[in-house]
Amino acid sequence: MHTTDEDDDDPLPRRTHKPRVRSSAATNLLAAIAVVAVLWWGQRFLIPLTAGLMLVMLVTPLSVALERVVRSRTLATLITLAVVMGTLAAGAAIFGGQLVRVAERTPEMISMAAAKLAERDPGAESVVSRARIALQELDRATERVMSGKPPRPTRRVVAAAAAAAAASAPNTITAGATVALREGAVTGSSALLEFTANLSIVFLIAFFVLIGGKPLTERFLGLWGEHPEVQARAEKALLECAHQVRIYLGVLVVTNAIIGAAVWLAFWAAGLPDAGGWGVTAGLLHVIPYLGMAVLTGLGAAETFLAHGSLGSAAAMAAFIIVMSTLVGTVVTAWLQGRAAKMNPAAVFIGLVFWGCIWGLWGLFLGPALVVVMKVIAAHTRSGQRLAHLMQEAPPG
Repeated sequence: MHTTDEDDDDPLPRRTHKPRVRSSAATNLLAAIAVVAVLWWGQRFLIPLTAGLMLVMLVTPLSVALERVVRSRTLATLITLAVVMGTLAAGAAIFGGQLVRVAERTPEMISMAAAKLAERDPGAESVVSRARIALQELDRATERVMSGKPPRPTRRVVAAAAAAAAASAPNTITAGATVALREGAVTGSSALLEFTANLSIVFLIAFFVLIGGKPLTERFLGLWGEHPEVQARAEKALLECAHQVRIYLGVLVVTNAIIGAAVWLAFWAAGLPDAGGWGVTAGLLHVIPYLGMAVLTGLGAAETFLAHGSLGSAAAMAAFIIVMSTLVGTVVTAWLQGRAAKMNPAAVFIGLVFWGCIWGLWGLFLGPALVVVMKVIAAHTRSGQRLAHLMQEAPPG
């Protein structure tokens, strides 16, 4: 068959590729808001699930090693989770013992505070009383201007009326403390029950996932497609997530040890009893960022006040714990986590704030590990490369 020159010059038929559709900024913003809303709305399910899967990532090496020894996956799983539960129980017992000791000495602390208050000169006006009188005068002046009432009484009359009202008022401190204790007991009991329920679900999830073993992992990887390259990328991301979660645990152990040693030395130098126990308690409380150190600050100030009977020494101990916990808990933890995971410390801190706002106490505990897992997943997906680059550690210099 003869072909002309025009036929030779005709281009060969090529497969036309459809241009990749890019989402608009508004669409991306709405998708992000939807994800945040789902995370907040579904936290009762997502928190135990996330904590259980992270627990699996942490204890899988121990479970695999035990399985080689006992020749039973179920027995190895039970032993592994029993070790974790025993560790948690020991920590709770140490912290509970310190809390009980402080509670037993609370009446003594109240008596000492009352004695310090009684030593003050009753004739001298405090800043609080003067501020209260000034605010009362301001209220009366405002009412007079708005309603056209006659001139206000003198300041001496106002002070006398305020003193008489205070003298005739019931013991509001005792009543308020009683109500606060009652409400605190109810709130604390409900929070403890909720935490116990969540922890039980976490261990059940970890048990069934560990029982599934390698076949369950293979079926999970099969959800991402049958292409070998896609499955290999998903497996690499899963292994990297588990590795980073273990690194987070290592960073947590190091920082907790630093804080525990610092508190032990400070309590020992201040001559407080059971300095070693308080050091262990500080290390345990630092597992919960910020809130744990707030509790330790109050307990440490109370113990110092009981030992020395001085508000100044109690304030000094509280200031030391705040500065030390801020330095180690924020700067050192973010730096170590950033170096270990090759992440920007600012991204770690911002992620911690985000997860704390979404999931509360559990978010503060799981936040650093979740940030690293997000970075790993983003680095192994095409659409998340920019996010992974943004979270990556900045080059030196």
